[in-house]
Amino acid sequence: MALAAVLRVSCGVRARLVPRLPPSPVRLLSHGTKVMYQADRAFAPLQKVMLPSDTFHGKVAFITGGGTGLGKGMTAALSALGAECVIASRKLDVLKQTAEEISSKTGNKVHAVQCDVRDPASVSNAISQLIEVAGHPSVIINNAAGNFVSPSERLSPNAWRTITDIVLNGTAYITLGIGKELIKAQKGAAFLAITTIYAESGSGFVSPSASAKAGVEGLCKSLAAEWGKYGMRFNVIQPGPIKTKVIRMDGGEYVSMAGEFNHLTKVTSEEWNKMEEMIRKTKGS
Repeated sequence: MALAAVLRVSCGVRARLVPRLPPSPVRLLSHGTKVMYQADRAFAPLQKVMLPSDTFHGKVAFITGGGTGLGKGMTAALSALGAECVIASRKLDVLKQTAEEISSKTGNKVHAVQCDVRDPASVSNAISQLIEVAGHPSVIINNAAGNFVSPSERLSPNAWRTITDIVLNGTAYITLGIGKELIKAQKGAAFLAITTIYAESGSGFVSPSASAKAGVEGLCKSLAAEWGKYGMRFNVIQPGPIKTKVIRMDGGEYVSMAGEFNHLTKVTSEEWNKMEEMIRKTKGS
């Protein structure tokens, strides 16, 4: 009988190959003797947070890049759990719209603070506003980032600096600035940095981002060792590609295809020219 590479995993039972199943895409999961499966897709993501609604009551959360995308989603979740949130990015109008939208749904305060994380003076001013409007934060999420794909031989010094200034320097300015204020106030906090799986593996065509994200992880490891005595915790999360508003968390991508942009070796020079033109048109967006 023909065998397909369908692996059955069972609690307490050795993994083994099983006969070929019908042609529909099926995932098998086994718990004891009961086999569960879903055709067409993996198990649907949970749509509600698995924490009590008052988990972050009385806490202040500061989120960079909080006006859109992943930052907006995290802000909404923290606000729904009772946190008073302060969101920061360059575009104040977008921030205010997001703050009003989330606050109207959760009933909790969401403040908008303009900040360019690349600029130490802007970061310092944003931290002062944060403390003034909400107090010292208990949660700090370094989410602001920038990236674009490009062959490394096409990178200009300015292109390199743009990404590393946002990702690495911006994270450092925010983390060190808030950390110093927390030390003076003798308060602890939890820091979270959003990085990527290729911070460890490296990846072609995104070398500035890979280098900067690896630096962020090094910063977090270093400060965890140094500032733990002040009651500060440092965590890193490495989301995989985000295809929709629901996060797809790696799903084994690291072991199966480390360097998620490596396949771009197939892109022709003419196609790179077109993509570069499109990227340049989005400058400042």
